[in-house]
Amino acid sequence: MPNVTFQPAGRTVEVAPGVTVLEAARRADVPIRNECGGHGVCGRCVVEIRRGEVERRPARHTPPAGKDLACRCVITGQDVEVFVPAESRQVETEVTIRQVEALPQAFPPAGAVVEKVSLQLAPPSLDDNLADAERLVRKLQKWREEDNYSISLRLLRDLPLELRHAEWNPEVILSVEPWGRRVLRAGPPRGRALCLAAVDVGTTTVKARLLAPGAHRVASCYNSQTMFGPDVISRIVHCQRDEEQGYADLQLRVVGDINRLLGELVRESGLERSDVWGVVVSGNTTMMHLLLGMYPIWIRREPYVGCAYLLPSVSPRDVGLKINPEGRIFCLPSVSSYVGADITAGVLATGLADREKPSALIDLGTNGEIVVGCRDFLVCCSASAGPAFEGGASASGSRALPGAIDSVCGGERVSWETIGGAAPVGICGTGYIDLLAVLLKEGIMDKTGKFAPGAPGVRRLDDDTLEYLFVSAEEAGRDDDIVLTQADVDNLIRAKGAIYAAGNVLLESLGMTWSDLEAIMLAGGFGERLNKDNAVTIGLLPDVPRERIEFVGNTSLAGALMAAQDATGYWRTREIARSMTYFELSTHPGFMDQFVSACFLPHTDPERFPTVTGAG
Repeated sequence: MPNVTFQPAGRTVEVAPGVTVLEAARRADVPIRNECGGHGVCGRCVVEIRRGEVERRPARHTPPAGKDLACRCVITGQDVEVFVPAESRQVETEVTIRQVEALPQAFPPAGAVVEKVSLQLAPPSLDDNLADAERLVRKLQKWREEDNYSISLRLLRDLPLELRHAEWNPEVILSVEPWGRRVLRAGPPRGRALCLAAVDVGTTTVKARLLAPGAHRVASCYNSQTMFGPDVISRIVHCQRDEEQGYADLQLRVVGDINRLLGELVRESGLERSDVWGVVVSGNTTMMHLLLGMYPIWIRREPYVGCAYLLPSVSPRDVGLKINPEGRIFCLPSVSSYVGADITAGVLATGLADREKPSALIDLGTNGEIVVGCRDFLVCCSASAGPAFEGGASASGSRALPGAIDSVCGGERVSWETIGGAAPVGICGTGYIDLLAVLLKEGIMDKTGKFAPGAPGVRRLDDDTLEYLFVSAEEAGRDDDIVLTQADVDNLIRAKGAIYAAGNVLLESLGMTWSDLEAIMLAGGFGERLNKDNAVTIGLLPDVPRERIEFVGNTSLAGALMAAQDATGYWRTREIARSMTYFELSTHPGFMDQFVSACFLPHTDPERFPTVTGAG
């Protein structure tokens, strides 16, 4: 079989004829950008074939002269050498660690999903001849009045020796279960801290935090599943293409990411992996399926049903997580195929389900999940916004990394700021929101999102389409211009229209408007860099008093952390998931009308945005 060598990585892989260069790169563990899932549309997987011949298949995107698209090049019968230029390489999945505030709880937290207790057992005698296991359970029932305690066969085999080595004063570690508590260890005191971890498996980024003495850090890395596509749909499609190995590829990737994060956190804290006894995980429904190795393909097939939403705790051995092998992994519950555990975690973290007055929680990610409610009700939906606001599907889009343009201002000359002050390499989500608002205000773009011919920065291409030259190659930290294309604008308008329309559908079903909400909480990575006025100007957010719009940060990780340190929070997420009423927008009779009306800057009804349009 032919060999494919990738430069500058210097990696070689043997593949069968008929495999694309993109797939060969995945097998060689050489990350190549591909936002379209390998359909020849995005044009991000540009490579140079430096040696050997390949079969070139038609593509909707034409690469530069002398270059090819990795997803459209098929290996034939001969060896090939491929050069991957810098702009086509995925951002590596190095771990980033940042300091955070210390948690106020003691360690291990009392009442956590996994906790430790020291017991004093009466040794057996002729007058008290209970079996060792029953003796342990009897004492546990006095410690905490619960009837159901489970001890695994693995633990039972060692229990007699462990209790006697502990001289009947064992250290016992237990985890919570729906039916009671599971005994994970009973033996001599280890003299080690019992640590827990909270993990947010995002589609783009994976984050983790330890609950341990002196552990005041959050670790993050890019989700290495992105080499199979930028969003959940493209990753599900990969599972469909290879029903035997596809989901295993993705499961292996995300578990590897979590293992790297936890490894760095325990090392930074002077701990060991075996000190981690419990991990609480949050993420969207597809990410939870892929983490546990559950087949996800019916999530994208009508009627859009997942394998399971209320997930059991599992052993680290079952998924390959490198913590204490006797520990437990707790996956927070989802509501539906497209309203996941990240949203139930967010509802927990923000206290939305306990508020007296209705508020909204909006996650501005790929799916655009929205929850409206209070302690009396919770309704939710998911708007298929796509990766437009994450930069993935745009011509000059970028993740939120150093050099990404995240702030834009108008005036005599449109100006910008980048993350870290580095030379601009692309535009991230907040930058796109600002840019649309500025171009609209400056008259460079009209209310339909069309560029004004002859306006400053607008240029006509060979195919007679228009685009906006934002940053020239001379100013940029890359080899080509940073631009905003008409296709980019159309995608962004559709994304913002889907989110706004979804919120309208939920509110109208309740007989409410945006003005009736006490707060509109924005979750996700946009953070404080999102300009509220600009988000309202383009119609992404409603025109309400700006103080009602709140940034609540990564509520997925915050909710997982709350659930880890207090088992009542873990059970509360299950109550929240059960209590939510889910609206399937694809079949809702009013959604399409709402969506079409919202695909305008800011909206076809000017009275909805009086501070922008001057109406009302």
